Amino acid sequence: MVSKNPAQSNPVDVSYELYRELAGEICAPLDDFDLTIDLRYELYTSKLTYLYNIQEQCFRCINSQEECNSYTQEDLVIIQNAIEVTKEFIRQTIRESLQNGLTIAEKKALDASRNKYNS
Repeated sequence: MVSKNPAQSNPVDVSYELYRELAGEICAPLDDFDLTIDLRYELYTSKLTYLYNIQEQCFRCINSQEECNSYTQEDLVIIQNAIEVTKEFIRQTIRESLQNGLTIAEKKALDASRNKYNS
């Protein structure tokens, strides 16, 4: 009988070179002019997942006993700042979605009350 091992989550191996290419932009907002609120939310949550993955990789590199020629303490600070900024962009997106939803609900309520008095 074959025994099953519980699934272990392996951290995503994010290349340091890719991080370095994106480091100057990871705190910047997305160019979301033509994006729906749902798509913007999905992109920001994907970005947050990427940031958490490189944060873990950076932390492991900094704290490893082996010689590590990539991530530094400064990189960790940049990544942590980018995480906080991205969380704020997500909160803004959620607030905007709620405001839009309330505006639509208010319009529907106003229309319903007008229809009630016009009948």
